[in-house]
Amino acid sequence: MGQPNEPLFWQRNDEIGTLIKEYNLMIIKLEDYANKIKDTERESTWREMAQQIAHEIKNPLTPMKLGIQQLRRSYKDDDPKFPDRFNKFSTSFIEQIDALTQIASEFSHFAKFPTTVMENINIVEKITKSISVYNNTPNVSIRLINNADQKH
Repeated sequence: MGQPNEPLFWQRNDEIGTLIKEYNLMIIKLEDYANKIKDTERESTWREMAQQIAHEIKNPLTPMKLGIQQLRRSYKDDDPKFPDRFNKFSTSFIEQIDALTQIASEFSHFAKFPTTVMENINIVEKITKSISVYNNTPNVSIRLINNADQKH
């Protein structure tokens, strides 16, 4: 993405001042729209990811359920092959459980947010730029009083 648009400064309340005021307000609206688009894209991505994870979780569950049903039947019918089936299915179940555990671990790792990085900013500069958006607005007067500039 490119650099964000910066508001323009104009001291006089004339036609150019009105145009600059409208430009500065449009910058704010465009930033809001861009943020809404980002939010929509983010939500869509999370939905798609949730669907894929649900699919990956459901995949091994059906064969596991069928295997348990077969084991129950084999056990109930006193099937002589029950010990072999039990070993075969239990090995398969452990593999499927391991796969599900890995999916959960990877998702958990992905979901961790990066650590917050603190940085110093010039808050007076940020406030001054914000105030400039309203410089040419009728009936609005905003002043920044910076105590650091005053001598005690």
